[in-house]
Amino acid sequence: MEEIENNSSQDEKRVIQLRKRAANILLATGLVVIGAILLLANLGIISLEIEFSWSTIYPVLLAGIGLKLWGDSLLKQGGSWTLGSFLTVFGVLLIMDRFEVISFQFADVLRLWPLLFIYIGFSIFLGGQKTKKFQFDTNGADSYHQPSLGKKRKSTKMLIGDHSYNDENWKVEPMDLWNGIGDYKFDFTRAFIPDGDTPIIVRGWIGDVKMIIPNNVPFRVEARIKTGDIKVAGQTADGFRREIVYETEDYQLADRRLSLWIDFNVGSIKVERV
Repeated sequence: MEEIENNSSQDEKRVIQLRKRAANILLATGLVVIGAILLLANLGIISLEIEFSWSTIYPVLLAGIGLKLWGDSLLKQGGSWTLGSFLTVFGVLLIMDRFEVISFQFADVLRLWPLLFIYIGFSIFLGGQKTKKFQFDTNGADSYHQPSLGKKRKSTKMLIGDHSYNDENWKVEPMDLWNGIGDYKFDFTRAFIPDGDTPIIVRGWIGDVKMIIPNNVPFRVEARIKTGDIKVAGQTADGFRREIVYETEDYQLADRRLSLWIDFNVGSIKVERV
């Protein structure tokens, strides 16, 4: 018991240290930004005589949300370094426009497309170092990376594109799908669903996911989205950092079932029973 308490105490201390470090980083960043603005103002490069309105406030909010998501990602408390860094860069550029350092409007967001290459590059560098596991009770499977019944998992990664699984009698199999930008549509009413547990992971940056599941098929879904809305069997959630976990009453004892995990940064997730 004492050993467990000591380990718990050490974990709490580590968390506190990480939070203090993150707070120090944010404070240091804020001081650097404020100092740079004041220095540029004193040198006559920019003017601090600007009107404070919504057009000058929302860039600061975007940058703040971006830093929060970025910090949460570094602390392993959720968040997203991709979305966080994008919002931070976008917000800072808009702030610089308001101070007349550069010319950059909201509509110029498309000019940031080269960031995709940076994100892809970092994803390749970090891809072999991090493995994300999603815990579910799948008849003894430790995670979706170890699907039950020895089934092979179909893994697909694409940067941009839409995917539809609605052919007549299409075969459902374990899948791990990732898409940078694009939509997914699954119609399980037209599918052949084999016996056993079939895990399906759907992830991406931006996109809409729609799933139609027949009433006679038990399922469990864990849906997460950072910005957007989720609708699962009558349950709804919208806004920022939303999550819904839903499980049918007959899921645990079912001989044939679906285990779904959906995670997107921006978009919409909809799961219907018909």
